[in-house]
Amino acid sequence: MGITLEALLVIGIMSATTPNEPGTARAAYWAGRAATGKARQESFQRGIDAARAVLAEKPDDPEGLLWLAANLGAEALERGKISALPVIPKMVEVLDHLDRVAPGFENAAAARTLGHLYAVAPPVISVGDDAKARAAFERALALAPDFPGNLALAADFFDDEGDDERALELARRCLLTLPHFFRDPEAKEWRTIAERIVEDNG
Repeated sequence: MGITLEALLVIGIMSATTPNEPGTARAAYWAGRAATGKARQESFQRGIDAARAVLAEKPDDPEGLLWLAANLGAEALERGKISALPVIPKMVEVLDHLDRVAPGFENAAAARTLGHLYAVAPPVISVGDDAKARAAFERALALAPDFPGNLALAADFFDDEGDDERALELARRCLLTLPHFFRDPEAKEWRTIAERIVEDNG
């Protein structure tokens, strides 16, 4: 799929919203992404703590679940790629929970990210599973069919699987919907994926 481990742990979680109130897990995540050096890991850890505090009071809180998963992955990467792999099953557990209680939250962020994790993670030493990836992407597309993140990541998966027709259809739809999401921090990445698939298969 041409996506790094770093992207594996963060790209699916990106949504059409940007940093919000200071002190929240979401804000801590974005602060960490903007920071350098040790401050990155410290910010992601604050995000983990903030999300867990919310979930201690409200275990099904969608915001807490999503940004716990995001900060867990990001913090683990700051400790190295080997350290990140064991965190992926915990991310899957949190995202499964989110998918049960709020499947449509942030344009089906849970299903989108689960699809991406299953697609890119190693199948033996981690959670990689193409059948689960396909099911999760189909669910994301059903829940939020016009969200370019769902379209781009699903297109990338189907392209990797050799389903050129499906990949091309999704990539073209992604490019059509992207102008409505130009503020999204991952719009450039999604455009790159979609344009590559159209160029390769069009």
